[in-house]
Amino acid sequence: MIARIAPMALAACMAWVGTAGAFEVGARAAYWIPQLSGDVRLDDGTRGDTLDFTDDLGVDDENFFFGDAWLWIGDHHLILSGTRVDYSGTKTLAGVAFGGKTFTGRTDASLEYTQLDLAYRYDLIDLENLLAGFSLGPQIQVKYLDGEVRLKTTGVEESQSFQIPIPLAGVGGHLGILADLLEVRAQAVGMGYGGNTIVEASAEVSYNPVPFVELVAGYRYFRIDVEADDLTLDYQQAGPYVGIGAKL
Repeated sequence: MIARIAPMALAACMAWVGTAGAFEVGARAAYWIPQLSGDVRLDDGTRGDTLDFTDDLGVDDENFFFGDAWLWIGDHHLILSGTRVDYSGTKTLAGVAFGGKTFTGRTDASLEYTQLDLAYRYDLIDLENLLAGFSLGPQIQVKYLDGEVRLKTTGVEESQSFQIPIPLAGVGGHLGILADLLEVRAQAVGMGYGGNTIVEASAEVSYNPVPFVELVAGYRYFRIDVEADDLTLDYQQAGPYVGIGAKL
């Protein structure tokens, strides 16, 4: 029975994919080289000091890996992404208020979080053909940040964890050249609500030297200004990235 049903189910799926149009599934890993700028504040009944990550806390720029996995069926695009961010620095402070505590002397600071994204795009414009093509459409996305910011000096330590779900909306597009030997992809999403602002954008060029393999170079921008309980995060990351992927 199963032996008869399985081929029928497979044939039905292939027929649906054929009706829906192009099909692609893939994954990639990339190395991002962003510059960080911005500040953090932690209140506790009274307003804390606004601390610049670089000037006040000595946080250095760091590079990060991120990964994407995607499924494209016809005009429908589903993308799952993940990034692990880990910043740290050391600076000598003089009476800085953070979370109701005062920090003086040599102080270690850290900002760590995991970022997960799930995005869906639908191509309203689809001019794809065998040798070249262009598609463009609206994109909705959910971003989830789960992490912690911490300050620590001799005898004094304060930290604040955060879990921030962020709905985003925007537009994404694709340009294929020479039967997608070269591809250009771009997307921009954002949201503003209750004094909070989040913007994310990226653009990249993909080269497919052999079947099932792509080499990618691009630029990624992320801007966040949000309040989560007593914590205010206001910073941006921007810089180039390179990556390699596999797709079917």
